[in-house]
Amino acid sequence: MKSKMSLLPRMAVNNIRKNGSTYFPYIGVSIFAMFTYFVFDLILKNDVMQTLPKAFYATVLITIGFVLLGIIMVPFLYYTNSFLIKRRKKELGLYSILGLEKKHIGIMMFWESLIVYTIVMAGAIALGLLFSKLIFLLLLNLVRMPVDVAFSISPAAIADALLFYAFVTGLNLFVNLVQVGKARPVELMSDSRRGEKEPKHIAIWTVLGALSMGAGYYLAASSKLDGMIFMNFFLAVFLVIVGTYFLFTSGSIALLRFLKKRKSYYYRADNFVTVSGMLYRMKKNAASLSNICIFATMVIITVICTVSVWLCTDSIIRFMRPRNFEISFMGRQEENALKLEVTEPAEKDAFRQELEKLATENGVTLTDFLEREFVAIDAYKEKEHFQTVEAENRFDYANWYDVDLMTVDAYNRMENTGMSLAEDEVLVFTTGPDFGEPEISFGSFTFRVKEELKQCSVRKKAQANSFNARYLVVFAGEEQLRSVAADFGVNADSTLVFQMAFTPVGDDTSVNAFAEKMNTLFGEKEGFAGITDYREDITDLESMYGSLLFIGIFFGAIFLICLLIIMYYKQVTEGFEDQKNFEIMQKVGMSDEEIRRTIRKQILLVFTLPLAGAILHTIVGMKMVMALMRAIGCFEIGLMMWCTVAVCALFAFVYSICYRRTSTAYYRIVRKMN
Repeated sequence: MKSKMSLLPRMAVNNIRKNGSTYFPYIGVSIFAMFTYFVFDLILKNDVMQTLPKAFYATVLITIGFVLLGIIMVPFLYYTNSFLIKRRKKELGLYSILGLEKKHIGIMMFWESLIVYTIVMAGAIALGLLFSKLIFLLLLNLVRMPVDVAFSISPAAIADALLFYAFVTGLNLFVNLVQVGKARPVELMSDSRRGEKEPKHIAIWTVLGALSMGAGYYLAASSKLDGMIFMNFFLAVFLVIVGTYFLFTSGSIALLRFLKKRKSYYYRADNFVTVSGMLYRMKKNAASLSNICIFATMVIITVICTVSVWLCTDSIIRFMRPRNFEISFMGRQEENALKLEVTEPAEKDAFRQELEKLATENGVTLTDFLEREFVAIDAYKEKEHFQTVEAENRFDYANWYDVDLMTVDAYNRMENTGMSLAEDEVLVFTTGPDFGEPEISFGSFTFRVKEELKQCSVRKKAQANSFNARYLVVFAGEEQLRSVAADFGVNADSTLVFQMAFTPVGDDTSVNAFAEKMNTLFGEKEGFAGITDYREDITDLESMYGSLLFIGIFFGAIFLICLLIIMYYKQVTEGFEDQKNFEIMQKVGMSDEEIRRTIRKQILLVFTLPLAGAILHTIVGMKMVMALMRAIGCFEIGLMMWCTVAVCALFAFVYSICYRRTSTAYYRIVRKMN
């Protein structure tokens, strides 16, 4: 007994070595998965991420990505393990026939799992320690942090990785032991060659799949940028995944049944082998093809979002923060402080002259300068009606708006124009979708919209900005402005704001010195309300979008590698399963060219389905994706559409190359070529 127990570890080592063609890819896949998990955790637990306030957004987003990564890795590693145990069943059945008891087989499988666990974790941790600093520097560069910070190794991250893979290994070992323990030796010997029973109730599967897919598509197509957008997104993804699996199962079987009934098509050598081979493993086909379709969709959408954010980062930030500084004064300023005609330096207003003099003294240039005078109110909007925020609508945040009220004289000074308005006329500008109404009302006052402005110096306009739009309304005179403000409980004379906004250009030291001296310069001025420095906000936004880029790049690579691994496993395992079948076919006269033609037809018939499904999922889901992109301030709809077309075309090209390479591996296995 003792000698048998001591023999089991050596048998486990020999089994892994002799089954290298099966084990080594599985070990490589596991090392990649755990390397990714370990690096994410190592970055997340780095001391710099906790101490730098600029990294707040990076920490939050990487935490979300880390949790999602763990959720993805468990079924992925379970899926790759299913191929491994499928290949091992014949060997394990042989051990049982030769006299090895089930408990001894179980102990041997435990030793195999322990050896694989040790190799995987040693490789993953070694690669993680080797490349984690490089990846960390990439993250710092994307979030625009200094790259000379120290990188520390967290023992907690190593412990997390060890525990996580121990859980995955234990789960896979438990499933393997159950499968082997329940089966008789003869069943194990034949299980790897056994065909699958055709599922029953195909019509029910089809209806459930269509309903699930339709519900997911409906949620994606009807989604709006509101408080339910994230819940709807995850629900739509879940429904589409379920629908994809059901429809791939029922649809593929229905298609194969149809082709089998067409005798003129079915009873040809290459068609017969293709259709019968797919019917032989229809359930596994459906599972692998639906997984390929889902991962392909994830790759496409992740790359689209990543490229869009990368191309739009600067425009997103400038849409939210058009200028770096704002200086505000309360109440009406002197007439000479409001003139904006700058044909001669002596004619500039006093405040601006002082500001530009200070900038020159500190080696700074002021750009994108803006002066405006306005009154701000909060309003609740229903079509063309603006009213005060009351108890019944206080939680309807989507229809709350910040509205700036301005006289036409102040507007003309700001824009250097000569507009004129009748007493009952207004100009309207919004940073979101067009107002689009001939009249506008504020409480008890109604005005005709003379013109809806398409651009304004204060902020940019984006038709897709439906969630956080602002309004600017220009009145004929002070009387109309005061009346509207009073209707909203605002005293226009005491809340009137005169504001100068600009972006200083220069080195950081000069800009910091300039910012400090501005407080001294204007702090004692009558009505001075303060200086707002948006540079830290802009840095935080850069950090947030840099984190999104990092996560997008990382997850795009992970999804693509997972997709390639599933494709590889599918081709290799099916090659081993079909080897005997094609050997028999060759003996009865099937030529080498007919084998190649059969493989090409199988690829055309099956492997184009996940690609078509992924592109369809992407097209339908882009409305929801664009809504999510609008939530982070990306309104470049045309750019995202072009990105969608380009990414889908590029992915189809890469996908076709990958399948050609994996089909070559399949063909070599079938032909026993080395």
